Amino acid sequence: MKSMQETSVFDLIHDRDGLVWQVIVSKRLAPARKRADKIVWHVEMHAQSTVKGAHLVSTGTLDHDKDARLLMLLGPESVTLRAGTISFEAAEEKQIPGSAAEGVLGLKKTLLSKGVTDLKRRSVAQVVDRLCAFG
Repeated sequence: MKSMQETSVFDLIHDRDGLVWQVIVSKRLAPARKRADKIVWHVEMHAQSTVKGAHLVSTGTLDHDKDARLLMLLGPESVTLRAGTISFEAAEEKQIPGSAAEGVLGLKKTLLSKGVTDLKRRSVAQVVDRLCAFG
């Protein structure tokens, strides 16, 4: 069976610093994890945002002096931050929006929390790791 994946923007979330995150949902038909004879929708969702280092400094996520090397590695280009991967299965396609809406509530809670700064710093570190590993 050929598996085709569909990806779309499901929602937008503004974090406590005003950064806009897109909630991306990807879905594909595939065998159920627990019953290979049953075909279900496999759904993955996450939040992502595109940001420049200057914005991360202006919101206090990064410090201009303490994080100078990190900012140099990021450069003037925008980078894509990613947070909160959630996955679930749905027996029918019409069940996906309801389950995804529940996932959005969890993502909103995370992005509106005080810990969002740490989450963004970790995401920036992952971006830099990828940049350094693959150029």
